[in-house]
Amino acid sequence: MPMIGEVSMKVSPVNIAIIVLVLFLLGLIMFFTIKKGRKIKKEREIRRFNELVQTFIESEEIPVSLKDEELHYIFVNLAMEEFYGISSEELIGRDDFEILEEKLAMKERKTDKKVLETKTFVTDEMLWRGKIFKTTKFPVDLLNGKFGVGAYIRSVSEKNREKYLKTLMSIGDGVMIVDPMGRVEMLNNTAEKMTGWTVLEAMGRHYSQVFVLEDDKESGIVPDPIEEAFKDNTMKELESHVVLVSRDEKRYHLEESVAPISDDEGNIDGAIIIFRDVTEKKERRAAIEYNSFHDTLTGLYNRRFFEEELIRLDTERNLPLSVIIGDVDGLKLTNDIFGHEAGDELIKKVSEIFKKVCRADDIIARWGGDEFAILLPQTEKKDAQQISDRIKNNFSKEKIKSIQGNVSLGVATKYAVEEDIETIISSAENNMYMKKTLDKGKKKEDAFNIILDKLYGEFPAEAEHSRKTSEICKKIARKMNLPEAEINKVSKAAYLHDIGKVALDKEVASKNEYTVDETYKEMKMHPVVGYRILNAFDHTVDLANIVLGHHERWDGTGYPQGLKGKETPKLSRIIAVGERFDDMTTDKDYRKAIDPMAALEEMKRNVGTHYDPEVVEALEKVILEENRYSNKISR
Repeated sequence: MPMIGEVSMKVSPVNIAIIVLVLFLLGLIMFFTIKKGRKIKKEREIRRFNELVQTFIESEEIPVSLKDEELHYIFVNLAMEEFYGISSEELIGRDDFEILEEKLAMKERKTDKKVLETKTFVTDEMLWRGKIFKTTKFPVDLLNGKFGVGAYIRSVSEKNREKYLKTLMSIGDGVMIVDPMGRVEMLNNTAEKMTGWTVLEAMGRHYSQVFVLEDDKESGIVPDPIEEAFKDNTMKELESHVVLVSRDEKRYHLEESVAPISDDEGNIDGAIIIFRDVTEKKERRAAIEYNSFHDTLTGLYNRRFFEEELIRLDTERNLPLSVIIGDVDGLKLTNDIFGHEAGDELIKKVSEIFKKVCRADDIIARWGGDEFAILLPQTEKKDAQQISDRIKNNFSKEKIKSIQGNVSLGVATKYAVEEDIETIISSAENNMYMKKTLDKGKKKEDAFNIILDKLYGEFPAEAEHSRKTSEICKKIARKMNLPEAEINKVSKAAYLHDIGKVALDKEVASKNEYTVDETYKEMKMHPVVGYRILNAFDHTVDLANIVLGHHERWDGTGYPQGLKGKETPKLSRIIAVGERFDDMTTDKDYRKAIDPMAALEEMKRNVGTHYDPEVVEALEKVILEENRYSNKISR
């Protein structure tokens, strides 16, 4: 129950007198008790004195107690027995957690510890049986080198009751007070907001009209905590699944407690209801609980939940128990080419297909980054295989960007109780990897061709540009007297030099890649993407570094690495010249082509800054030779 908090204390003369008296008497009690334990001769006198002290303390109306250093009761007077309704025999040797409700016991423990830690007086307020009491606690030297906690309790005066009523009106928790007939007497500001009723509208109405509770789990009737508090004359708390429905249909999850209010003669005089909106807290807790068992990207169960369900379902009644292990092909390639958003889209797409194909009772989990696992209770292997085939067939119809959907799946089934389920899991994994290996070559080749088809399908001019760049680079390499293997390599790399543009927006990829504007940064990524693509396939991995460097410049001002001079691979430097020459001598949407000799002169002006002098010299030989050949033909 939300409790009234700790307050600072200004010790009044009356309080000082009480504390001094209690300290004196408790000190004497402890002193003579210890002396008695040591068998002091004046036992009769001590006993007579203790009887006098006990008679004095027990005649007081103020409840007094003493706890030892471990906060167990070692003394209570008659008033304290009556206050708790427990005899001293039952109290001595016990702590607050054994006699009080947990929330109140925790509150008392907190102030007790503060007394022991600070060796100072601490005052507090407690709501006990519908009334507010002030407790005063103080350190007591137990004469054994340790300290205990002394305490006395006094009821709050009428003047202070008004003060506490004002406090209740302004606190952040909702507070409602009802009379013995259940009619509303008071709502504080928070209660007005949460119920949707003003105090004037609510006063005199039965609380059930104002304080409307529903079961959030729809499991039945909500127990009425106010009615139960009246019936048992004890504090009651709401179940955690109860919600308050306001006048305007807003719903609040509550933490709530109800305590009956008694008059001076112990008769029930009403009840106080203190409640708090814990909707956000409950939603956060639910989200944490959900995320602890679910994959945040796909909404499927995670590996932790799968493994717990595996233990739960690994029983005879669930046999045959089938397992499907799946691995999504092309996730790394998708991430490398199109970014992680596209990779996430691929994972989400296959997850949707798993959910679409599988049955309601099947446990589908994201096992790892690109791996999934499905647990199918009471499922024959042939049925599990049919589900696996449907998943594969459905996913093969999907395409993320230019990446064809493909998933490798392995199936295994447990038929006998004595079979180890972990062995079944391993068998399904092995079957999956075997299929993945068998499909790997063909699927990779298909994926590469699909990427090229997408590039040249969306940008038809790129196909011609790639072909012509490949031809001119091969001629330049021959003029540089490179080995035939290097000539073939530069020809292949030149044909694929712009493959990274497949990841660019169509508008960006169609622009002049030498124009610096707001899209230039995106354009500069295409050599990097090209490198990633070529590095992902065995038959092009040796071309990856060449393509990566085809936009580097001789003076180090190129991209993406800013390499200078011969730091850039020679074949990359050839492609830089070859592709630029073809670019200038080909008609574009944004300009006309220029004459090959004019293009050569332009490139010669950039020798030593943009281009390798040796490569431009070789290009010049190629052009001059072709011009002489053309002149001979024309004559």
